[in-house]
Amino acid sequence: MSVDEVDITLETSGTEGVAKQVSFSVERLRASARMGRALEDLQSGDCWLNCLPLNHVGGLSIKYRCEEAGAAMLLHEGFDPEKIYGDLKRHFVTHISLVPVMLSKLLDYFGDKPAPTYLKTVLIGGDHLPKSLAQRAVERGWPIVVSYGLTETASRITMLRLSGENIAAWDDSDVGPPLPGVSVTIGGQGEIRIRSDQLLGDHEVVTADHGAVDDSGHLHVYGRLDCRIISGGVTIDPVTIEQLMISAPGVKDVGVGSVPDKEWGERIVAVIAGDMNQDIVAGWMRENIPSGLRPRELLLVSELRRNRLGKLDREWLKNQAESAFSIP
Repeated sequence: MSVDEVDITLETSGTEGVAKQVSFSVERLRASARMGRALEDLQSGDCWLNCLPLNHVGGLSIKYRCEEAGAAMLLHEGFDPEKIYGDLKRHFVTHISLVPVMLSKLLDYFGDKPAPTYLKTVLIGGDHLPKSLAQRAVERGWPIVVSYGLTETASRITMLRLSGENIAAWDDSDVGPPLPGVSVTIGGQGEIRIRSDQLLGDHEVVTADHGAVDDSGHLHVYGRLDCRIISGGVTIDPVTIEQLMISAPGVKDVGVGSVPDKEWGERIVAVIAGDMNQDIVAGWMRENIPSGLRPRELLLVSELRRNRLGKLDREWLKNQAESAFSIP
């Protein structure tokens, strides 16, 4: 079977409000499973808890990883911290895939309890993992592996295992080196471009993600090119500001967008969930965020809207900002 054959169709995450359908072969999923198995430390007899939807590549790819390794897959219908807490112990789960917001909720549910000692890999993908959340997990013994991938590449094409030894120096844009057989380059607009004979045949995937490759060969992901803000003539990735804002007092979750501005072109807006005092946060921003990156408007909401995979709904974010702050 060729990776170019078409026998399965999956939906993308629809971060920008519209999910796309992507068709490819089952062999692409199997090739992806083989390429990352060693880094995931997946062995025969292991158990992978799958709480991701099966109509997306993040959930379906777990099935093929377990088949390739001779491991069991424990399927959950959606994310429920209480059920996961019980099943991690009941079934001696060794692997689990989560997006960052799921990891945060699971850590909250565990409280001061450490991670189960038999848990070998917590694979994080689908969205930016804040360093503060990663440090919190690693300090409690959670074996975090950060990753980057797309539906088109049959899930993750980079991975990086975090630990007490490397977490302090880790830059949370760093999603690790490409898997063996994968080549990542950066195009003229800063776009991430991916090639792999095993996954893609003769094709190249040109993403809408903005990134860079450092001297050690690690890929850094800064956000989507089509979400960038141009304010005062400077091009800004919202994720850069979100990485800073998540450390502000009282901020539990944050998304950054913009509204049109006659003077600046676009005015930066931070939409925040949490127990926030605007004056305190404004003072914190003056001390911790450079002027050119500093949100000019703060909007408090009860909860940020995310899709089934936990990704921030940036179309909703845009509508919230424009409804609150756009000039008629």
